[in-house]
Amino acid sequence: MLRWTAALLAVAYPLALGLVILALRFVGERWWITLAVLYLPRLGFAIPLPFVLAAAWRWAPRWLLALQAVSLYLLLVPLMGFTFAFGAPAAPGGARVRIVTYNIGKAGNRLPDAIAQIQRFAPDIVAVQSVYPGDEPALKAAFTGWHLHAEGQFLTASRFAIREISIPPPLQYAAGTGGARYVRVTLETPVGLVDVFNVHTTSPREGLDALREGGVARSLLSGRMFDPTTTQFVVYNAFRRERQIAGVAEAARASRNAVVIAGDTNVPGLSRIFGEHLSSFQDSFERAGRGFGYTFPAAHPWMRIDRVLINDRLRPLSVRVGPTIAAEHLCVCAEVGANR
Repeated sequence: MLRWTAALLAVAYPLALGLVILALRFVGERWWITLAVLYLPRLGFAIPLPFVLAAAWRWAPRWLLALQAVSLYLLLVPLMGFTFAFGAPAAPGGARVRIVTYNIGKAGNRLPDAIAQIQRFAPDIVAVQSVYPGDEPALKAAFTGWHLHAEGQFLTASRFAIREISIPPPLQYAAGTGGARYVRVTLETPVGLVDVFNVHTTSPREGLDALREGGVARSLLSGRMFDPTTTQFVVYNAFRRERQIAGVAEAARASRNAVVIAGDTNVPGLSRIFGEHLSSFQDSFERAGRGFGYTFPAAHPWMRIDRVLINDRLRPLSVRVGPTIAAEHLCVCAEVGANR
């Protein structure tokens, strides 16, 4: 019985991980359960691994123990997003541009620390989201002499001249209108004209908060977590986010220039929304980053939702996540060059 049980666990565990990966990627935000799992710490899926290893070592054939190398890969790479890329080699003497994106929401009195973090990266282009009206004077003072554009919660700062600014119209919904949640700024840079899309989509927080209102245990036991009104609200929250992602992706694909999509996408790894709308763009961290690259929540991050995406006119050279905790998110710095 022990041998059969150990063998069953050794086979079932990697299969279960594979099914979870497929469900998150291809069902994802369409179903409230897989949507909620997308935003949970993926490290939880590693809890069975020590027990599976111990059972396989003691009672199962050795090849089933070796099978857990597959489990470890599925955990670290597809589920948790680990990467160890080196980026494209820079052309000798080639032009390069350094981009920083930062959601500074709730920075409050730590705003000077957030600004200092940005400045330490010595960027050429800065895309800031969740800018409160009181934050603007300090941000503008930090980039004196730069070319600036502020629109609502977005601030885009550039060492290079601004050629054009585009503000998308509101999105139409059955129940009214909603913001497109991005702005486009066209810049004259050393790598040519670059369309920078400063993005911050609708947060999943309001939907997830509805699921766990009053505490997860109470919501589960009372049945409110399964109430159609609650689950429909969660899915509608994701629907709005998908509309926004689809809008920025469509505008970016229509561009004839180099494209940078920078900001808080609010979609984590394996997101179906990301896969269906943004997978045609290069994720700079996946191509040139190392580690997990988690950006939220800043104090103990477990998901990567702040991104710098580029089209095929550019290539990623290096990517770093800022270490300073000055807001709810960590910032991302990506260096890109022309793809000639």
